[in-house]
Amino acid sequence: MDVPHPDQSVRVLLDVTAVTAPLSGIGRYALELARHLPATSGVSGVKYLRGGSVADSFDPQFVAEAVPAGGVRQWLKPLLPYKLLLGPYRRHKARALARSLRQYSDHIYYSPNFSVPPVQGTTVVTLHDLSVFHYPDFHPRDRVNYMKEQVTHSVERADHLVTDSAFVRGELIDLFELPAERVTAIPLGVDPEFRPRTAGELAVVMDKYGLQAGSYLLSVGTVEPRKNLMGLLQAYQQLAPSLRQRFPLVIAGAYGWNCDQVMRQIERLCRNGEAIYLNYVPEQELHALYAGAAAFAYFSFYEGFGLPVLEAMSSGVPVVCSDSSALPELCAGSALQVDPWDIQAMRYALQRALEDDCWRRTAGDSGLARSAPYTWQRTAEAVVQLLRTLHK
Repeated sequence: MDVPHPDQSVRVLLDVTAVTAPLSGIGRYALELARHLPATSGVSGVKYLRGGSVADSFDPQFVAEAVPAGGVRQWLKPLLPYKLLLGPYRRHKARALARSLRQYSDHIYYSPNFSVPPVQGTTVVTLHDLSVFHYPDFHPRDRVNYMKEQVTHSVERADHLVTDSAFVRGELIDLFELPAERVTAIPLGVDPEFRPRTAGELAVVMDKYGLQAGSYLLSVGTVEPRKNLMGLLQAYQQLAPSLRQRFPLVIAGAYGWNCDQVMRQIERLCRNGEAIYLNYVPEQELHALYAGAAAFAYFSFYEGFGLPVLEAMSSGVPVVCSDSSALPELCAGSALQVDPWDIQAMRYALQRALEDDCWRRTAGDSGLARSAPYTWQRTAEAVVQLLRTLHK
């Protein structure tokens, strides 16, 4: 990569459309870039694209509510032929957006969310994962069609590609036969509010949800097939009844696609007093929810980075998670990692995480040390360093 001149600064047009409530991982990424880029050395100005309009400022305290799709639209969209209707319509919208952004051709357009409209000037896009290529059954058909098209177009159009991990960088280079210098891995950061907390700091949230600090197993993430909650539930149900009663499984995450079956299982455990489903939890409460857990479980089949695992480690909580995709790179030996397809291995990991106090202390300390370098400021600095090498 070229080394930027010390005086070389860049102007950035940052797409913040993904910053909507409830905040997703990509929304968090876009929000933190919006928060940190303006104050990062080497940036002479940032403008913010939301939908089809550009603003000169962005309030990081404001997270817009997502506009709900109508019931008929939600029902009809998966049935429409993508190549004949949905695809052309979305490409038309992208071209219209590109025309409206011509006056910003002196800015580097940065997309934190997979897609790049055919804008003039330099473009950079972050591709967070390639799960639609490797695990299409984990997504609705419309999403697979759309994401495959967007990723392919981004690879063709963008001047540079960013991934969250070396794992996805390698996948991207191999899948599209790209020169290595076109792709840079820049890891995500973690909010410093994810940290160990005292009993007093936890009390309000523990009381609100009827929890006891240090006495529950936590899982955080959207309820959808890729997260392998069904595998977690099966492994958890194989623990001794006394252990399940002592450490109920607390699940925090909004309803996702194709979640009916797993929700039925969750509801059954809830009726037995062995699980507590919290749906989406506001971030102010999520900090305490992590810190109060006895252990954190995350057996996702595929992750491009694994932000919930980083948040748990930063909270000083011992982690058990998958040994696949980008998670070994993130954990680097600080978590107990097992095959997400092996229910018995997952059961053993959960049992150790809840019963082995010596391992729990070691894992908690190791996770804190591992997570310490991952800050959003470092992420922003690495992004700016990259943009400065691309400045024309």
